[in-house]
This record gives sequence, structure tokens and C-alpha cells, in this order.
Amino acid sequence: MSVQVQLRRDTLANILAAAAGAQGELWVATDTNEVYLNDGSLTGGHPVGGARGAFGSLIRPPTIIESSGAGGETLTTGVTSFSSVLKIPAGWNYILWAGWLIKTSVTGVTTVDFGVTGNATYFTSAGSPSLTAGSTSLYEPSYPLIYFASPTSFLFTSHAATNITAGAIRFAACYMPVSAPTS
Repeated sequence: MSVQVQLRRDTLANILAAAAGAQGELWVATDTNEVYLNDGSLTGGHPVGGARGAFGSLIRPPTIIESSGAGGETLTTGVTSFSSVLKIPAGWNYILWAGWLIKTSVTGVTTVDFGVTGNATYFTSAGSPSLTAGSTSLYEPSYPLIYFASPTSFLFTSHAATNITAGAIRFAACYMPVSAPTS
């Protein structure tokens, strides 16, 4: 026989406006799926897995995302640019790095631009990484903090505008969501 345990739950706005919970009490924000640990004194408690300022600003631990599938993402051939299905969610995100593992050798291009929707060279312009199977590349962004109004894809583009003729890549990125004060 299983036992079901439910924690105190409400919307994030109601939790942050609530009085301090009992020491050790956990609250769940039903609209954001965040968990808050109460200490008996801080209104709303402390977010588990992140830090929230007294006026609502927030920083979360870094999140790593990767392309799925055993073979990575097969590049579209006959085009000069490929848009990954890997997406950073909308909002303020401090991007720490992004890169790839070449799963199947990329042919047709020798220099690449690597960026995001709206800025094709966010990570590198005219880079000459190895594009043979098994090689990896890792890039830091040209500027660290960016706001995405909608989920944002990674772009892998031929710098010389030559067509991609073959290849598969597993993309990966690490970002840290942040937010400004809310009150």
C-alpha cells in the first residue's frame, strides 16, 4: 500500500505574499513548480535549488540542455544554415556556454558561425572547428546576459555561405535563469 504525501501549495504570488511558514515546512508553487523551504522568519520561504532576494529577484542553479536522440540532430543538406531543435526557454538567462559533439562528419563547410535566433554569431564568427565525427567544440558567449522573448534555437551556419552536404551534431548548452525584483 502506498502513502500519498501532499505539501502546502499555492501560486508563486500567494506564496511570496504569505507569512513565514513553520521552520522546515515546504511549500510548492503550483504555477512554476518551485519548492520553498521555510525557516519560520522569511516571508514565503527560501527557494530550493536557487536563491530569491527579499524583493523577488531570483537566480537558479545552472541548467544543462542537450539534443536528444542517439545520433544527435541530422543537419539539413543543401542549405547554408541549420536551426537546432534545442531551445533555451523564454526569459532572462545568463548563458555560460554552448557547444557540440559531431556525431557524423559535417561536410560542405569549413568555417562556421554559431549563435542563436536573432544573432547568428553570438558564440563565434568564422570559426574553424574540426567538423569530423567525434570532435567537440565549446564556446562562451560574446556577452553573457540576454533576454529571450520566446524560446530560442541555436544556429549553425556556413560562414562562407556554402551548402551543408552532410552531418549530424549533438548540441548542448548551459544557462542560468535569473529575474529582477518583483516588488
